[in-house]
Amino acid sequence: MVFDTNISISVRCAKCGSFIVGDMSFFQMKNGKMVNIKCGCGEIVAKVKSRDFKTFHVLIPCLICGKEHKYVYTWKSLPCEKFKILSCPSGLFDIAFIGGQKPIRNFIRKRQKDIKELIDVLSNI
Repeated sequence: MVFDTNISISVRCAKCGSFIVGDMSFFQMKNGKMVNIKCGCGEIVAKVKSRDFKTFHVLIPCLICGKEHKYVYTWKSLPCEKFKILSCPSGLFDIAFIGGQKPIRNFIRKRQKDIKELIDVLSNI
């Protein structure tokens, strides 16, 4: 069985508003090392850590409520051909997406295209 060791996280930066797609590997977290996903402006938008290589913890500062949310996953729970939506528990708003690199990038590309089209439509009203 082939085990994909790469995942991606997409988060909007609370400081500058940019969409960030951060890639990481299972092996970057060896010895309990924390992986920080940073925006180009320097803001840390997500932290990922694994202590036992079976589960990993994702910490994301929330744009909606201002708190830091913690999500726990197993590597097997994130198939490389899909992604999961991470929501703010208090507001039920999507704050991040995590999963395979290709599906995350395709989804973000489509979402940015949809937002651009919406802006174009609204600006012509």
